[in-house]
Amino acid sequence: MVKNMEFIDRQEEMKRLNRLFQKGNGGFAVLYGRRRIGKSHLLMKWCNEVGGLYTVGDTSSAALQRQTLSIAIAQRFPEFDAVVYPTWRALLNTLSTRARAENWHGPVIFDEFPYLAASDSTLPGVFQAWIDAEMNHAGILVVISGSSQHMMQGLTLANDSPLYGRAQEIMHLAPIAAGYITNALKLSSSTEAIKAYSIWGGVPRYWQSAEEYGDALDDCIDDLVLNPLGLYHEEPNFLLQMETPNAIGLRPYLDTIGFGVHRISEIASRMLQPATALARPMNRLVELGLVKKEIPFGENAHNSKKSIYSISDPFCHFWFKVFAPRRTLFENCGKRERILLWKKYADGIFSYQWEQLARKTVHLAMKPKSPPDDEDFWLSAGRWWKENHPEWDIVSTNLKGDIALLGEVKWSEKPFTQREVNQFVQELTTREQPPGLPEKKRFTLVLPEIAENIEVPDGVCLLTAEDILTATLEK
Repeated sequence: MVKNMEFIDRQEEMKRLNRLFQKGNGGFAVLYGRRRIGKSHLLMKWCNEVGGLYTVGDTSSAALQRQTLSIAIAQRFPEFDAVVYPTWRALLNTLSTRARAENWHGPVIFDEFPYLAASDSTLPGVFQAWIDAEMNHAGILVVISGSSQHMMQGLTLANDSPLYGRAQEIMHLAPIAAGYITNALKLSSSTEAIKAYSIWGGVPRYWQSAEEYGDALDDCIDDLVLNPLGLYHEEPNFLLQMETPNAIGLRPYLDTIGFGVHRISEIASRMLQPATALARPMNRLVELGLVKKEIPFGENAHNSKKSIYSISDPFCHFWFKVFAPRRTLFENCGKRERILLWKKYADGIFSYQWEQLARKTVHLAMKPKSPPDDEDFWLSAGRWWKENHPEWDIVSTNLKGDIALLGEVKWSEKPFTQREVNQFVQELTTREQPPGLPEKKRFTLVLPEIAENIEVPDGVCLLTAEDILTATLEK
């Protein structure tokens, strides 16, 4: 299972790729997503299954790129690399000629396509003409992929891009659902799964590295991250540097947010910049999937002045919240001291990510009756806050908009008792509620583990880590 861990939760992507392939008349597909997310492994697995051709770009010159690709293509078409191709047009047209001669329709995969495009600004236009010709002649199925989300979106989603509107499939490869992590890492409980997910998120490469440690999360974090020799000791810098164009200049914004500064005016003040200068870098970080913008539930996203920014990727949140501010301390002590220092902040990390996951998933975990009606379908939940008023972890409404859902998320590694649950229910149902919600209310408590035989009154739904993890697998 570890060997194929990258392909957990990728059934839909494989289904779409296979559907395009089975048409047999060529086409164009785009796959993109952040580094470590499993794009290359997914494409190589699919390529092997359907007898395709896989090539990958690098950072060398255009001439060397073509030479490298011709060697890869020669694995499918012998002696393809016996010729020096002076232009991309010559290489692609020769590939088409050889494919048609053998009645071969692909797929041909160009992984890390942004590297190819960065080496020669004319390539996207040449590629567009080639793809158009191939589709018009029922030719080759072409797939491009890349980790540079900024460049991949620009190449395929921007309406002034040569490739705009050509793709039959554009797939953003998302993180793996949290519900798979228990089995993937051979963890002993749902609570251990939440703890592991709070560090590694849904990134399969991290899961693969962490699998051998099982429940020994502290040792795993130290070996892979806190130790100066750790594989992911410099991971955020790597992620930023490998973007095209390089995004390492965005690092100070992540450091500032990691220090607990979340409002745009405060971030600007810390960085000695006018707030108006932050729009572009913050949008880029959101685009990269490293930062998210949040507004109180019910606010208009376009004109709300209560926006806050937080680090959305669990690993980067942990790295910038715990490691980066104390880097000197971590790098000047031994393993025992590093783990003790990490454990001082562990509960804060677990609690924060548990709340994020619960809020994201609660609308799926609130199981509808059978047969369901509109009352049983809940919209995605948000958080609500306003100045000195009580903050709510979970706020949502049903599909009809006539029932509100209000909830709280609590964290502990120990099972909550009936006495604690009673106290939470009392607080939940009597505290000041957000304005403007439907009069009819339902409540939910989201707790990692509970003691046996816990009871709650009607109108209150009690959800556990097992419920939340299972709900993440809903499609």
